[in-house]
This record gives sequence, structure tokens and C-alpha cells, in this order.
Amino acid sequence: MAVSVSSAALAQPKVIRCLAPEVPITDLPEAVLAEYRAEIAAEFEAYFADLSDHIACLDSERSRALSEARLATEAYSTFLNAPPAQKDLP
Repeated sequence: MAVSVSSAALAQPKVIRCLAPEVPITDLPEAVLAEYRAEIAAEFEAYFADLSDHIACLDSERSRALSEARLATEAYSTFLNAPPAQKDLP
């Protein structure tokens, strides 16, 4: 008997789905921080916006992974409840 398993249950991620944004650098000399204050502030604003998107991505990925696990559990349950093939019996 063949067991049908959803391709989603067997799929492995080929790419990293949710890349975290990099925190802007502030470990710089005081003169550099003062001169580029506006640019650094803009980098932080962009970071926080990107971080919000990253957290949403993680939430979505968690939901996808739980759905995939549910499908895998159902497939495994079907497999366990299927009668063994004659060749598998003692």
C-alpha cells in the first residue's frame, strides 16, 4: 500500500525565509556620531521598520511550520493505522 504524503509535509526550506535586519552601528567615535547623527537616526528608523517586518515573517513562518507539522502528523497517523503488508507479517 502506498502512503500519500503532501509535498508540503516533505518540503524542506531551500532558503532562509526570515532574515533579521542588522542593528545599526553606534560603536563609533563621538565626532562621527555627531557628524552623521541624522543618517544614523534614519538607519535606526529603517531598522525598526524592518524589524517589524521580520517579526511578522517569523509569525508567518511559525504558522507555516505548525501547519506542516500537522500535515506530517496526519500522514504518520495514516501510516501507523494502515494494516501491514503481507510481507511485513511474521
